[in-house]
Amino acid sequence: MRQGIASYGVGPKKMSEHYCYIAVHAKHLNLGFYHGTALKDPSRLLEGSGKKLRHVKIRDLQSAKDPALRRLLEQAIAERKRNATNIRRRS
Repeated sequence: MRQGIASYGVGPKKMSEHYCYIAVHAKHLNLGFYHGTALKDPSRLLEGSGKKLRHVKIRDLQSAKDPALRRLLEQAIAERKRNATNIRRRS
C-alpha cells in the first residue's frame, strides 16, 4: 500500500534526515514526526505507539494554530539538524 505523504527534512534521506510528514485523510490530517519519541510533549498532543514515530491528528484550522504544535515542529527540526551535524562530523 502506498501512502501519499509530503515529507520534510534537513536532507534527502527520509528516515534519518526528515523530521515530519503530512498525511491527508478524509476527515483529518496527520502531522507525523519520524523521531517523535525524542520530543518533549507537555501538552500531550502526540499519538502513536511505534518505536520512533508519533503523530498529531489535526481536525480543524484552530488545532493547526496551537502553539504547542509549533513547539513540536521546532524541536523536531532542531533535533534532526543536530543529528545531521553529528553524522557529518563522524564521516
